[in-house]
Amino acid sequence: MSDLDFVSGSKPIGIERGEGPFLYTADGTEYIDAGASFACTPLGHSHPAVVEAVQEQVGELTFVDSSYPVQAREDAYASFVASTPGGLESAWFCNSGTEANEAALKFARSATGNSKIVAATRSFHGRTMGALAATWKDKYKKPYEPLAGDVAFVPYGDGEELADAVDDETAAVILEPIQGEGGINVPPQGYLETARECTDEAGAALVFDEVQTGMGRTGEMWACQNAGVTPDVL
Repeated sequence: MSDLDFVSGSKPIGIERGEGPFLYTADGTEYIDAGASFACTPLGHSHPAVVEAVQEQVGELTFVDSSYPVQAREDAYASFVASTPGGLESAWFCNSGTEANEAALKFARSATGNSKIVAATRSFHGRTMGALAATWKDKYKKPYEPLAGDVAFVPYGDGEELADAVDDETAAVILEPIQGEGGINVPPQGYLETARECTDEAGAALVFDEVQTGMGRTGEMWACQNAGVTPDVL
C-alpha cells in the first residue's frame, strides 16, 4: 500500500479492472462500485463510447495549456455550459472536485472584494487548503491547521440562520444542493431559494458544489435544477 494511506485510508482489496458499475480483483471477484468511485465515474467504468473518444483524442493531441484555443476543448466547453441552468456562460476545466471548489472561492473573493465564506455544517468540499477550510469535519482539518480563515458555518437546511449569516462582507455562500459525504441530507423546500435571495441582497456569490449531485444523479442534470435555482458558480 502507499506510504500516504494516512491521507485517505486504504482498503485491502486490489482492484484490477472495471466494467460498467462493477469492479474486479485479479482473481475475478466482482464488487459493485456503489459510490461511483467518489462520484468520479457517473458513466461507469470502461464505457465503449468513452474509451473510443479518449483513444481518438489521445491519438491527435494529449494536452496543450488553456492559453491556446483547441477546437475539441471549445466544443466541450460549449456542451458543458449548455447542460447547466440558464444564466451561466463560461466554463473552466480542472482536475478534481476540490480544485473546482478552490477556484470557485477564489472567483468569489476576486469578484466581490470580500473574504467571508459561509458554509454549512456537515459539508464536504475537498481537501486542499481553501476547500478544506469550508469543510465541516474537524478530523479532516486538524492535521493541517491553521487553514484559510474567515469561514462561518451555519446549520444545513436552516434558511433563517443562513440569511442571518450573510452580510455585506460576504464573498460567497457555498452549499451542496444535497449533501453527500455528510450523510445524503436533503434540504427542506425553499432552502436553496433562500440562499439565492440572501446572496443577491448582499451582493455575494452563490456557489453550488455539485461534485456528487451533478451529472444526472438526481433526475435533472444538476440537482439545483430541481429547485429552479441558478447559482453564480456551479
